Amino acid sequence: MNEKVAQLMPFIDFLGAALGSATEVVLHDLTDPDHSVVKIVNGHVSGRTVGAPATAFSLKMAEQLQHSDDCFVSDYVSTTADGRPLQSSSYFIRDDEGQIVGIICVNIDPQPFRTLEDGIKAFMEAYRHGGSEEFRDTNLDAVRSAYKASSVETLSIGGAETGVAEQVRSLLGALGKTSSELDQAGRIDIIRRLEAAGTFLIKGAAADVAVELHVSVPSIYRYLQQVRRQG
Repeated sequence: MNEKVAQLMPFIDFLGAALGSATEVVLHDLTDPDHSVVKIVNGHVSGRTVGAPATAFSLKMAEQLQHSDDCFVSDYVSTTADGRPLQSSSYFIRDDEGQIVGIICVNIDPQPFRTLEDGIKAFMEAYRHGGSEEFRDTNLDAVRSAYKASSVETLSIGGAETGVAEQVRSLLGALGKTSSELDQAGRIDIIRRLEAAGTFLIKGAAADVAVELHVSVPSIYRYLQQVRRQG
């Protein structure tokens, strides 16, 4: 384990205890991205354990910030392997040479706040007239759908599940299409979105994407080359 990362192990316990059971705190060692999670507190939030991989999004962020003075990214939406949205922030750990070697991720489960919000709105509706409950529910569903659609990261539990398949399915769901309904332009658009998220930094990602889009692996690489040429 990287020395700088190892020094922060007790700090992860502190953050987990201070922030409470609805907040997951994760320590990643990027020297082994396929098994980067070396410490996790409140792992029930995402279902991950020690040994889970780094996400494509976190690797992409680390790459982009490598030559930047920025040390954190806050307040973005991630998605668990079973499809639940979380509010996330990441702090990047650098070694003495300034290279990013690890990440501290804080993932907040908003469900308790949603339950409270629903309770308050139900209480308010009891004192309002005019049949506004249906209007409220429709708008609440729209807000939640938009919140989930804004997710930029899928938190993989590791093992055979890399999170790549979930990312493709999420994109297809956001587009309201199945893979069989996509034409070539649609498939290229999916590849462009995955490339922007850093998905292809994950080992074996092209093969997983090919399975989900029902095309050959060479086709995925051909689309990817086209996307990269276009910038």
